[in-house]
Amino acid sequence: MKKSIIYLSLFVCFGLSACHESIEDRAEREAKEYTEKNCPTPERDNSILDSITFDRSTHTMNHYYTLTGAADDTAHFVGSHPEMHEALADAIKNQTSNKMYKDAGFNFAYEYRSLRNKHLVLFLDTVKPKDYK
Repeated sequence: MKKSIIYLSLFVCFGLSACHESIEDRAEREAKEYTEKNCPTPERDNSILDSITFDRSTHTMNHYYTLTGAADDTAHFVGSHPEMHEALADAIKNQTSNKMYKDAGFNFAYEYRSLRNKHLVLFLDTVKPKDYK
């Protein structure tokens, strides 16, 4: 009887520890689940969220968008855009849904492509911890 209780206890302990998910595993899983369930999103503010992925090697949550309508214009994206970088950093600062990833120091990358020309990247930016903390 004592042996079976000990074995059962060990099984429960090891079983629970085996279920523990690393933050990288969770980020990868959540990005995949969100993309499968919600993407592409309906158009909002001239953009469509196509997918989210997680890159383990750089600890980066990648967000891929397609721009539509008036935003799908190369003239808007000539040169650098510190105001867009700042707006993305502010949005990340204010998001509570990403708190765990922010606390872990993840990067958040954004790629915006043209609807008219899917091969054309209009804007690419990465927000790093120093930008949102």
